[in-house]
Amino acid sequence: MTFTPRAHSRAALCALALGFLSLSPLAAREALAASFCVPGPNDQPETTLQGGLTTAKRDAPGGFQGEHCGMRQVGHNLLLNEAGLPRGSFGDIQIIGNCAYASMRDPSNPALESTGNAVVDMRVPSNPVWVRTLRTPAMVRAYSALEIQKGIMVGAFKDFGLVAGTNPFDVYDVSGDCLNPKFLATTNTASGNHDGWLTPDTNTYYGVPFGGQTIQQNANRIDLHVMDLTDKAKPVPLVNWNRLQLPPEVQARTLATRNFHDVSTNEDGTRLYLALYGGNNALGGFPADGSGRCANGLLVLDASDVALRRPNPKLNYVSFLSWCDQQIDPDFGDGSTAAAHATEFIIHENGKPYVLSTDESGAGLDGEWDRHPLHRTFSRLIDISDEKNPRVVATFKPDVNDPDNVARVTAEQINGGMLHYIGFDDRNKMRLVFYAGANQGIRVVDFRDPANPREIAYYKAPNVATTRVGENDFTRPDPRYDPDNCLIYTGWNQGGLRVLELTDPEYNACMRRSANGGGFLGTSSGKGNDRVDFEVEAKRGKGGVKGRVELRDRGADVRIRMRSLTSLNAVRDACGGVLPTAGSVQLEGTGTFNDQPASFRVCVQDNGEGKKATPDVFHVTCTSGCSYSAGGALNGGNLQVRQAKERRAHDDDDDHDDD
Repeated sequence: MTFTPRAHSRAALCALALGFLSLSPLAAREALAASFCVPGPNDQPETTLQGGLTTAKRDAPGGFQGEHCGMRQVGHNLLLNEAGLPRGSFGDIQIIGNCAYASMRDPSNPALESTGNAVVDMRVPSNPVWVRTLRTPAMVRAYSALEIQKGIMVGAFKDFGLVAGTNPFDVYDVSGDCLNPKFLATTNTASGNHDGWLTPDTNTYYGVPFGGQTIQQNANRIDLHVMDLTDKAKPVPLVNWNRLQLPPEVQARTLATRNFHDVSTNEDGTRLYLALYGGNNALGGFPADGSGRCANGLLVLDASDVALRRPNPKLNYVSFLSWCDQQIDPDFGDGSTAAAHATEFIIHENGKPYVLSTDESGAGLDGEWDRHPLHRTFSRLIDISDEKNPRVVATFKPDVNDPDNVARVTAEQINGGMLHYIGFDDRNKMRLVFYAGANQGIRVVDFRDPANPREIAYYKAPNVATTRVGENDFTRPDPRYDPDNCLIYTGWNQGGLRVLELTDPEYNACMRRSANGGGFLGTSSGKGNDRVDFEVEAKRGKGGVKGRVELRDRGADVRIRMRSLTSLNAVRDACGGVLPTAGSVQLEGTGTFNDQPASFRVCVQDNGEGKKATPDVFHVTCTSGCSYSAGGALNGGNLQVRQAKERRAHDDDDDHDDD
C-alpha cells in the first residue's frame, strides 16, 4: 500500500509494531503487509501481499476459506433461487430503516419469481430474511442503477443491449413500510442504464448507458440522460446529453473513449461528476492503437439549469481532469492503462469537498496472477474546492497492485484484483471509505488525513458451494453503511448478501455507547406477581466493557446477577421487542442465575424522553446455564443509551476512557 510522501505518526507505527509482535516472525512479515490493521484474537489475516490471494490457497480442497482483519461477519443470506442455486450475479444494494434491497446483474433465469430486487428484513441483522421480490420491469435487473434518497427508491434496467428498444425505469415509495414498498410508476428512459444517480432532493435521475456505438459512429449517441421526477407518479424525460456539447478543445480530449461509466452530484444537485471510461479497450475503452490514451478521468459539469428547472436546461462545462494530467504517484504510469470507474462526491470531515474515484481494467476484473501486473487500477482522492482546477491529493492501492511487487506476484502466483466500488461512513462528513475490491474483498481505509490514507480493516469472504473451481467469489456492489447500527451491507457475486461490522471501537461508534437505568416490567401498577425489576449499567473503558445487570423476577422466583460484560455492540441478534436502532445496545456477559453460573444476552432500547416518546424496551435471554427470558416495554422506569465521544487511539499516545 503506497502513500504520498510523509512520515507516519509514532502512534501508527507503534500499532503496526504491536501487530507484528502478536504473530510469529514469519507470519508477521507476511500477514500485515503495509496495512495498519492489527489482527485481533479471532481474526484470520492475509498471509501474502496486502489484497492478494495465492493460487494455492484459492484452489485448495474446499475452496478459499476467507481472511479478515478488524472486521467480522454479522449476518448472511445466500439469496438462492427456487432451485437452491445462486439466482444470478449480485447487482447493487440499498438500505433504509430495517430493510435492505438487493438487485441483480445477470439473472440465471429471468422467469423465476426470485429474479428481481430482493426485499430483505433486517430487524435481526444476524439473520437477514428475504421476504419478497420486486419484479416490475426495471427491478428484474436493476444492477447498479438502484438508488434510494429520502424514502424514494428508483431502479433502472441494466443495459448491455440484450433487450433492444427497452430501458425500463421504476419508482417506489419506501418511506413507510419498507418491507412493502409502494409502487408509483414505470416508464422508459432515453437510453441504457448501466449506472445511475438519484439526486438528494429525489427530483432528478441521471442515467449512464454503456456500450453501443461510439460518438464517432453516431453523433446522436446519448452519453447521459436526465429524468424529471418532480411528480414521482409521472417521471418524464428532461435532457439528453453527449460530449459533443463540450467546448471543442475539451471535446477533442474525450472523443476516443466510447463510454462514461459512473455519475454523482453534490448535495444540491447543481454539480455533476462523471467518470470518463477510458483505458480499458476490452470493456469499451479507447482504441487498441493507443490513440486518445488520455481520454480517461473526471468530468465536472454545471447542472444548475436542471436543478433549478430553468427553461431549456443545459449541462455546462466546468472542468476535465484527465488521468494523464496529474501523477502524484509514479506507480500510475501515465494513467492510461485503466478506465475511470466510480466517481463519488463527498464532503470530508474537514469540511472540504472531494471526489473519490476508482478504476477498472480487464486484468483487474480477472485478477489472475499472470494478468494482474498488466494493469494500474488504484483510487484517487481529488480535491474539488477549486472546481475549475481539480487536484489529486492522495492515491491508495493495496500492495498487490504495486508495480514494485510484480516479480513476487509472478513467482508466488498471487492473484490480485482491484478497488472497484465505493461506500462511506458519512457522505457529508467522511472519514472512512469502504472499497468493494473485485477479488480483494471489502477494504476499509481511514482518510482522516486526506493526504495519507491507511487501511485499517478488511474482509474477504470464503467461497460458497457454488463458486466455480479455480475462481474466487468477489464483492460486487457499493457497500452501504448504516450509522444507526454501525453495520456494512454488501454483496458477493455468488455468495449473496453479507452484513459486516468493524471490531475496533475507534472505528465502530456503536461499541462506544453506554447504557444506564432501570425500571420494571409487568402489571401497570407494579404490584403484581408478574413484576420484573431490573437495573443496567454498561460502558466501554480502556480495560474493556464494564458494568452490571441486576434482575429480580418475583413471579418466577428468579434472580440474575450479570457482573462480567464481554461485549457491547449494536443490536444484531433476536432480542425480544428490542430493534436495531440508534438508541439500542446489545450486551453479552456472564454471571449467575439463582446463584448458579450462567451466560446472558441483554438488549435495551432508549426511545427518548417527553410526552410523545414511547416506553423504553428491555430484554434478557439466558444463553447458557439456564433457560429463561423476559422483556418488553417498561411499565415504569427509564433507560438511557448515550454515544460516548470518539476514541483517537491511533492519534494519541496515551490510552484513555471513551467517556
